[in-house]
Order: sequence, then structure tokens, then C-alpha cells
Amino acid sequence: MKSKLDNNALRILIILKLDAQGLFDRIKKREREYIGVFAQKRTREHFPAVFKTRFDGTSLNDLKHCSEDVIIALDKFHRIVDEMRWYLMITEDMPGTVTDKLVVMINNLEDQYEMLMLLIDAELGVSPKREDFIIDREEDAESY
Repeated sequence: MKSKLDNNALRILIILKLDAQGLFDRIKKREREYIGVFAQKRTREHFPAVFKTRFDGTSLNDLKHCSEDVIIALDKFHRIVDEMRWYLMITEDMPGTVTDKLVVMINNLEDQYEMLMLLIDAELGVSPKREDFIIDREEDAESY
């Protein structure tokens, strides 16, 4: 399915999608690492790198190219990210409690992430199954 978006809207949606994917991957897949550093060294210096996002610098002018549904989904996703970032920067909880709270936050974030990806893909006119097939085929070609 081909998207009916202009080039600016298309590029902005792709940037927002890639940014959300990278952010979600760092938060979810590196949880043990950043919580391990926090637990051992009691430092918070590494958290800005975990939560780095281009969304913070996205202007309202850029977002006007997105549908209302995508804007709302972006807001919900980034509110959870902000909640996590704030919690980790100010918490006095012990590492075990932090881990327990993060499990719940990451599960909520994952739900919002999946909805965001679905909405962005729909707006881009991309079928997730087709996209997965293309990625799998490229990976298969690299293995030869």
C-alpha cells in the first residue's frame, strides 16, 4: 500500500518511528545494564543516554504533518518515558523496588509503543507483515 503523504510528512513520520524504536529498544533491552550500574555505583549519570530522544526537539510545525491519532500516541508514549526518566532520576528506592516498578512501566510503555508503531505504519501506508518480510529477506541475503 502506497502512502499519500507529502515528502516532509513522510520523512517526519519515519524519523519519529525510528526514534521511538531506538528509545524503546534502549529502555527495554538494556534495562539490566542500566539498573545494574545504578545498583552498583549509585550513579544516575548514564540515564540521559538511555532516554535520549529526538522527540524532545521536535517542533509543533513538524508534528502538524502527523494525524491526530499519531500525535496522541506519541504523547502517551513519551509521557511514560518521561515518568520513567523522572522516577529514575529522583528515586530513593532500593534496586529491587526500582526493578519491580520498571517492569510495570516497561509493560505499559510496550503497549503504547505497539499502538504508536501501528498508527505510524498505517499513516505511512506500510503493512507490518510486509515490512517484516522485507527485513527478513534482506537479512537472508546478507547471510549468503
